[in-house]
Amino acid sequence: MESQQPDNDGNQQSQPQPAPWQQGSRQNAAANQQPYQSQNGQYGQYHQYDQQPQPGQPQYQPGQYAQPQYPTQQYPQHQPSQQPYAQPQGQWQQPSQYPQQPQYPQGQTQGQLQYPQPQQYQQYPQYQTAQPTQPGQPPQQQFVYPTQQPYQPQLQQPAYPGQTQPNGQSTSHKAKQSKQAKPKGQKRKPKWLIIVIAIVAVLALVFGVVSVGGYYMMKADGAIDGIMADSTMPTKEQAYAGMPSDKYQFKDPIAVDTYYEFELIMKDPVKIKDNVKWGEAQMTGVDLSLDDCARVYQDSSFGVPVPTTTIATEPFDEKEGAGTITLSGSMDLPKDMQHGNSIAKEHGFLPSDGYYYVQYVGANGKKLAKPIVQFFRVKEHTDITRLPQVNNVTPVVNKDGGVDISWDKVDGAKSYNVYVYITRKAIGKDGDENYMPATRSIKKIGSSTKTELLSADYDKPKEYKDDTLGTSVLKQNMAFQSLAVESQDTIEQCQKSTHEYCAEILQDAGGSWDADSAGKLYIVVTAVDKDGHEGRWHAVDANDLVPTIPIGQATQAQTSQWSYGLKGVFGEGNTVEEDMQAYVYTFVEMANGATVAVPSEFSDLTSNGRNGWQFTYSAPGTKIKNTGNVYYEGDLTQTFSQITKAATDALPKAGGVLDRLNSVGKTDWTGYDTKKIDSDTKESPLYNFASTDFGKYLANNILNGHEVIDITKYANDEYQTSTQDVMTEVLYQNPYIATVSDRVNYTVRKNGNKTVMWVKYPDDYKQRQQEVENLVNSAKGQFQGSDSDKAIAIDQFLAGKMEYDIDAANAVGGRDSSGNAFENDEGMKQYPNAWSVYGVVSGKGVCMSYAYAYQVLAKAAGLDSRVVVGSVSGTSVPHAWNYVHINGEWLLMDSTWDDDGSTAIDKYQLKKPAEVTDHFAANQGWTLASETGDYQ
Repeated sequence: MESQQPDNDGNQQSQPQPAPWQQGSRQNAAANQQPYQSQNGQYGQYHQYDQQPQPGQPQYQPGQYAQPQYPTQQYPQHQPSQQPYAQPQGQWQQPSQYPQQPQYPQGQTQGQLQYPQPQQYQQYPQYQTAQPTQPGQPPQQQFVYPTQQPYQPQLQQPAYPGQTQPNGQSTSHKAKQSKQAKPKGQKRKPKWLIIVIAIVAVLALVFGVVSVGGYYMMKADGAIDGIMADSTMPTKEQAYAGMPSDKYQFKDPIAVDTYYEFELIMKDPVKIKDNVKWGEAQMTGVDLSLDDCARVYQDSSFGVPVPTTTIATEPFDEKEGAGTITLSGSMDLPKDMQHGNSIAKEHGFLPSDGYYYVQYVGANGKKLAKPIVQFFRVKEHTDITRLPQVNNVTPVVNKDGGVDISWDKVDGAKSYNVYVYITRKAIGKDGDENYMPATRSIKKIGSSTKTELLSADYDKPKEYKDDTLGTSVLKQNMAFQSLAVESQDTIEQCQKSTHEYCAEILQDAGGSWDADSAGKLYIVVTAVDKDGHEGRWHAVDANDLVPTIPIGQATQAQTSQWSYGLKGVFGEGNTVEEDMQAYVYTFVEMANGATVAVPSEFSDLTSNGRNGWQFTYSAPGTKIKNTGNVYYEGDLTQTFSQITKAATDALPKAGGVLDRLNSVGKTDWTGYDTKKIDSDTKESPLYNFASTDFGKYLANNILNGHEVIDITKYANDEYQTSTQDVMTEVLYQNPYIATVSDRVNYTVRKNGNKTVMWVKYPDDYKQRQQEVENLVNSAKGQFQGSDSDKAIAIDQFLAGKMEYDIDAANAVGGRDSSGNAFENDEGMKQYPNAWSVYGVVSGKGVCMSYAYAYQVLAKAAGLDSRVVVGSVSGTSVPHAWNYVHINGEWLLMDSTWDDDGSTAIDKYQLKKPAEVTDHFAANQGWTLASETGDYQ
């Protein structure tokens, strides 16, 4: 076991049955309703999912529409508008309490006017206290809103005059009838009043006919059921290009209204009850959780989730089977997109170039072997022409630790809005006392009239100044604070504490800090036209930056560093060098919650005139700084550098410095801007696997040693999987690229109107490839028999050929340490073979080397295998192993842990992944997120 190599920001350091559907609205509350907190900006929002009602909240009962009690001064006095329950499509039932519709005489046009359902009352938003967003934080008040309702036309009931007689005249007139005596004392109605009544009757009739006609015209255009006509829709082939048809069921692309709801009508043995508890539904007979039944993604790799709400409702009638699972958009809508009078009309799907709806369960509740996928595009009920999505959105971490964002210009844009989109998975299990549901937040961080937004424009770290305590900046990058779900600084301190709150923190964290707990980060830039309308939505995956974004000082570690070095009660027994040991490293918390120790820089050394000296210590590459104090008799300015060096030398190596070693700024790209494009379509004999055409193209060009690869075709294809996701998979699944531990460096740049990838290789790249290939060719004859026999023979071969490199593991903190080898640049350079495929030639390596070696030998033996990375029980150390395809199924093979010296044991030899309870494959990285399920 050992640490794994991280991705970096701009300079990437390589790393190892169809169901019936309807559209309609559901007004009654059900499970998984999501409260909303709007942040500034048209698209800004904060969605807190799966909130539990607090004691005393009203619970829904069938047929009961009671007015809830509102907290004092929490709601405006006006009442929200109400909507009727929607009837099944194409049906408008006439309620019995309305008068019978007049019968028209034979021969006249029969405009059969129908009446809308009587209005029912919606639940008003319920006030509740949310769970704390982080351990130890106070809860925040939030509001739960009913699910977004699609637009429903309001057909007005016409006011009819007197019933028409067969002769075509109103009963208000006496034409051609015999004259009768006028009763005494009764006045005749004026003729003008009769004329007015007749005109009103005609207008009412016309209005009724037009309303019904308009309803069916709107229905034909798709405004009623949410399906709309769109001549610009991609073809089925375009929408699903590159996606394997043997893995998914593809439905025809559709254009929909922003309030469109995907519905899955369930059948036995599924059971749904939505009145178990307010805001919850009880669903049985379904293989997956409610949220996992269906999802919406921005891209075909299913890597970028779209904010949605999923609810389950029990059936209203026999047409709805066992109940309905409904999924709708929950993105904040600008006012120019809102229509109808639903209380939740502010939320739906934003316009974009398209989304992918994925249904993972069938109507019978069973997980689908081939999930149903449907591409859809949002079409508005306005004449606004939205600007296109902003391309080449590029976030980078600058020299001060801030996040600068740049993008391509959009014609017609007067400005641009920039948003941070963060998703966080649920913590704990639903029903637990400290359960925190999954959240998604979209927050506007700034606007710009240029094609960039610099960190200095939107992030303003607060600097504290005090005559006694000095100057400090303890936090920065405020927009990214919520990414750190678990704080390593807090958890490690709590492991030594007896406080009750620490017990809860450790329970929530499972006892130790987990880097995978961090939120997912996406950046959105929208173009704004001259009228203030925002353009199409498109989120860019920025998760590579998360481990490199500093968010504040790790105060617990900084305090411990000081307190552990004290001699005496107050440090009175310390030398000045020992005092300085508290400041030579600045501990910084990163956006993934990790604590890293950064060698400090010092400035502003001053004396108080009484042998007390004050100075500022800071973490280079960040804005984090604080004030230190030491006692020194004499002129410290003359000896300060010598004292700090002595303090540093006296300490053990801190390790885990800021994860910027693999950034663009570290790699020397001099001369690459003048290099010519040398990519081609030639396949390398060393190629192993990639799940997309883009991946195959990149893998073969890199295996062939090309330095400037033209990726314009793929980078500009809006239906293509992101370059980052594709490249990560390529580097894991093609071991001949990993000829040294830190593999290759790459970055994406512009070359005129082309998008290119620059790749920098080790000096002996080709030579090392050849040596590995020679060894593989000489060994493959040993692997004979069935596929199982071959797989086991390779395991035995590696046990005899390789040994675990203990020294390499110890160089990065030890085999059982929580350090990450891929974040330790020095360890990679010191042991260039330990994390590479070349370990099979040298005879020594760590788990990554074993997995790479197994992969190349398996291919030579005719086996299909994959390199897998993940974690193992009892430690947070990343680990690597293999999956091998044997007799139609993927089986686990861990050659590292099977190595028992000169032979291999069978503990992790060709086991079903589900039966190996201590290995947990990462849900993406070593392969695309959309592919992970194929190996389970």
